[in-house]
Amino acid sequence: MSNTEFLEARGEPRQAKRVAEAEATAAVGRLPDDLTRFWVQHGLGYYADRNYYLCTPFMFDDFLAGILAKAPNLHSGDFAAFGYSSLGAIDLWHREGRHFTFSLDVALLMDLTSRRETDPPPHDLQELYDLAGVEMPENAVELFRESRNAPEDIWNILMSATLPDTYKFIEDENGRQLLPQLRKAHGPLSEGEIYLREDLELANMATSYRRVKLAESLSRLPRSLHYSFAVEIDGRQDIVTETVPIIAKAGQ
Repeated sequence: MSNTEFLEARGEPRQAKRVAEAEATAAVGRLPDDLTRFWVQHGLGYYADRNYYLCTPFMFDDFLAGILAKAPNLHSGDFAAFGYSSLGAIDLWHREGRHFTFSLDVALLMDLTSRRETDPPPHDLQELYDLAGVEMPENAVELFRESRNAPEDIWNILMSATLPDTYKFIEDENGRQLLPQLRKAHGPLSEGEIYLREDLELANMATSYRRVKLAESLSRLPRSLHYSFAVEIDGRQDIVTETVPIIAKAGQ
């Protein structure tokens, strides 16, 4: 997918602020070039009724340096943030072209590319071909396995992240849509704000969240980082989670 196709589907960022050429140039090599050009031409703003904001990597660089300081084989300089959600899920692009997310509420770093690369073939593969009106080839399973290794496309990632329907399926503990309740209880988000449930012992209800400045949530490092990635063992996908201590800043 191209940035032109993304614009045709999603339109211009709302309340966009243009990015200076020098700032965009500083991110070259960390993110796909057509994304940095997009910033200069169209700016940074929000999509999906303020549920997703585009950003430059520099917004999160210091935070990532803090949480990854003790993480083996994870170097903060390899990661570049390019967007975040109203609930504090940060999209990260790895220098090797991999897609990660970091969830501020649970301090969880997920290697999403590893999950795609180890996905088992769907059990209803024949049915999927039938629904598409296409005859399933004999090597359908092999074709599926090959497709898992296709390069990540940052515009496909952004298409999914900015889809309004994505946020309609986020529910509270009673199965009700969470985000409309958050807006009603705490007011709509302004630029640089998120809804954050700071105490995970509390029920996943709108009343357990606060509307906070993103800078405030980033200033408080968690005690540990949970790093989740997928591996394939004997054709089966296994999810591995490692816990890494975080070096606290002075005064925390």
